[in-house]
Amino acid sequence: MNNRPPTSAPRAESWGRGLLICLLLTATCLNAAQLQETRVTQVAKDVKLGPPQAAAPRRAAVGESVRDGDAISTGAAGRSELTFADQTITRLGAKTIVSFSDGMRTMDLVEGAVLFQIPKGTGGLKIKTAAIAAASTGATGIIERHGQFYIKVLVLEGTVRCYLTNRVGESELMHPGQILITKPDVTVLPDPADFDIARVMKTCLLIRDFPPLLSQRLIESEEQKQSALIAKGTDIPSNLVIFGRGTLVTLVSPTPAPPRKPQTNTGH
Repeated sequence: MNNRPPTSAPRAESWGRGLLICLLLTATCLNAAQLQETRVTQVAKDVKLGPPQAAAPRRAAVGESVRDGDAISTGAAGRSELTFADQTITRLGAKTIVSFSDGMRTMDLVEGAVLFQIPKGTGGLKIKTAAIAAASTGATGIIERHGQFYIKVLVLEGTVRCYLTNRVGESELMHPGQILITKPDVTVLPDPADFDIARVMKTCLLIRDFPPLLSQRLIESEEQKQSALIAKGTDIPSNLVIFGRGTLVTLVSPTPAPPRKPQTNTGH
């Protein structure tokens, strides 16, 4: 007959597994809470915040929390900046309306212009507007929607995946110095064009009227790469000029162009 006490190894192993599970659950909960912790860090003039269904949204104030499901809007001269706990930043131009969902990791752009800065190694951010979504886990760029007329996505550094939410497999991986211009009801994404990064950095109000971005050096590095390619003649940016509230990218011709024959609208 064996009178030895039962070994404690199975019990220790069970406790160890339980502790590991508790630690993993705690880390997951803390990470989720961190992702949802977003604050207003800049306010200029008319900026409103509150649930989308609110009859009278309140004026936003610096330091105020933005929660999942909230909507934020800016007036004709308003601008705002939101900062996540992981240092993701979104800046809203004038006449912009956005709301948040999916634990603050999805932004729905109803109207206006948004600059986004997503540090590499974070949870990422997805911005949806009409039939298009732009997602990244490390990039700085700008997305703009003007009613039913156009949507624009520009990438300053990093990479952004643009895709159609209503068509599986229709996507475009965009790189620094690329811009995509299309209509909100697009069914096939057009090829991106090139734009002058340095010009955007000098003219975009979401950059010019705010403190320097944390990704400033990364953007400057992309500027230098692009300038070298332009000097070699291997990269010719489109004749795009940035005006107004956010991007407001406009095609301009350096010299008067002769009248063109009417063409079928392709969504470009």
